[in-house]
Amino acid sequence: MLTRPVTSGRTTAGRIATALTAVGATVVSGLAIGIDGAAHEATLRAGGMTVAVIGGGHANLSPSRHDRLADAIVAGGGAVVSEHAPHVAPTVGTFPRRNRVISGLSDATVVVEAPARSGALITASWALEQGRGCYLVPGPIDAPASAGCLSLLHEAPDAARIVTSIPQLIADLGYATDAVPDAPNDPLARATIASLGRTEGAVAAALVAGHHTVDELVAAVDLPVAAVLATLALLERRGLVAGVHGRYRPDGQLLGDRGARPAG
Repeated sequence: MLTRPVTSGRTTAGRIATALTAVGATVVSGLAIGIDGAAHEATLRAGGMTVAVIGGGHANLSPSRHDRLADAIVAGGGAVVSEHAPHVAPTVGTFPRRNRVISGLSDATVVVEAPARSGALITASWALEQGRGCYLVPGPIDAPASAGCLSLLHEAPDAARIVTSIPQLIADLGYATDAVPDAPNDPLARATIASLGRTEGAVAAALVAGHHTVDELVAAVDLPVAAVLATLALLERRGLVAGVHGRYRPDGQLLGDRGARPAG
């Protein structure tokens, strides 16, 4: 809901929307400039479905610079919805009220950035009141854009949950289990594979399935040796693969909960 999010916030919103699209989720947001727009646009680029909830009537779409985005949302099979009659103009009061519709249409609300007073924080509060899931992306303790998220995490530790990674978020939301049929049973490992690109996900799934040499991986994923080696190097940099003496094994979140959380 931020009007002027930092660049990292827009990037994070886009990554989350893309990953959720990959596992079959519908992304609901508010069509605003910034985080909302980034989430809608990333969903459309990924071929997914998104719903925009606006603060006025359809004849007074706001912001007007998102007219084309609204058209693209509808063309992609999504919807632009409002609780107002077509010619009702948006006001300062209608935008906070529409946030309860956003949370009400959603299984869970994910807040990427929220200053101490922001529409995103209002949506999060509505989600908690409606008994919906509420997930907050943390940020630097001295960053104004993080103040609302950090405050809500402090005030509602038993209700609001922290987003530690995109795969963990997907697993917590319960999307990964059915969306990646060839992945392992562990929800976090499945979510990790779902959040990767097509080639990275194929190599990661093959590793988890027990293919540990380059030759075995090439045969399993039907890719050239160079592509498999490049993908393994990328996965190693992400902490998802460990290579020793020509053999590779899953690491980090590809190990599932036992690899992502400290024992004891």
